[in-house]
Amino acid sequence: MTYLSDLMRDSEAAARDRLAKDEQVLATGRCADITTTGDLDSAGAAWTYVMVTNRRVHWVPSIERLGAVCSLHLDEVQRCIEVHWRHRSAMIMDHDPLIREHFVLNGRPLYWTYTAMDSVVGPLSKTILGFSRPTTAATEKLKEQLALRGLEIKQVQNPGRLP
Repeated sequence: MTYLSDLMRDSEAAARDRLAKDEQVLATGRCADITTTGDLDSAGAAWTYVMVTNRRVHWVPSIERLGAVCSLHLDEVQRCIEVHWRHRSAMIMDHDPLIREHFVLNGRPLYWTYTAMDSVVGPLSKTILGFSRPTTAATEKLKEQLALRGLEIKQVQNPGRLP
């Protein structure tokens, strides 16, 4: 085992502890919770564990600091945009306010590792998960599950930072 594998295994165990009895895991992987930074370029770093089920998307914002598992019920997603930038992609999901852990800017340059930012718990009505490419298993299953709920996922090319 490697350091990263150990962190991913621990994050998966924490996410699995949150599953409902009838919840089925469809895909797992790595991404970046870039909700507060908008830095799609950091999506390749992938220090966030993600699990897509038939009901929710679960993620551990920083696998290095195994803290709270964030969960968004897919029925609560009101709008979704998939943004492409170079080979990376991000899923921007609008939803009712969700009280969850997220990163806040702490005076470090924006190119600083996002997981080195300060972490707080508070309400957010937008979640942005960045992926190394738009074809990861987790991205594909997330898009599939949102489409099954009648959401049209708008595709956007973006030259840089996200909103």
